Amino acid sequence: MKIKRILAFLAGILLAVSAIGVTNQPEQVSASAFQKTTVPKKFRGTWYYYVGNGKVEAYKITRNEINLAGCADGKAGVYKYTKRAFNAKGSLDYYSSHLLINTKGNRMWICAPQGQTSAAYVANNRKKLYVGVDTWVDTYYKSKSAAKRNHKADRSMSRRDKLSKLVWG
Repeated sequence: MKIKRILAFLAGILLAVSAIGVTNQPEQVSASAFQKTTVPKKFRGTWYYYVGNGKVEAYKITRNEINLAGCADGKAGVYKYTKRAFNAKGSLDYYSSHLLINTKGNRMWICAPQGQTSAAYVANNRKKLYVGVDTWVDTYYKSKSAAKRNHKADRSMSRRDKLSKLVWG
């Protein structure tokens, strides 16, 4: 009987010590995969895109947000592109507000986490912005009149091939 009491007492002490050890573990804080960044000045501003029937739509790129057709459906915050951020897991609603960018010279790569990649290229002294989404290149202009005037030239097949090489490098 005495041995059973001693074993039960030792088991109780062992259980108590292990419970205290588990609950007193320091919390491990993981740094966020997303690091805020800013869009370079050469890409910022209001850009106009010809949509047809004489209509031009305005899209804005600000210091902290990108709103372009094909790149972001609404306003999306800008974060630094890293493999960890691109492979981050989460809900789709959370990612609709996150765009990852990587800039080099006149080019900017834009993508959503675990999503498609787009490329943007500023040309002609910041008067044109070429954005390549999938295999198509859209041309944005700094003025409405330039967007209306030049939309036919941007639709030609040979020009599109040249532009895709320009945007994608």
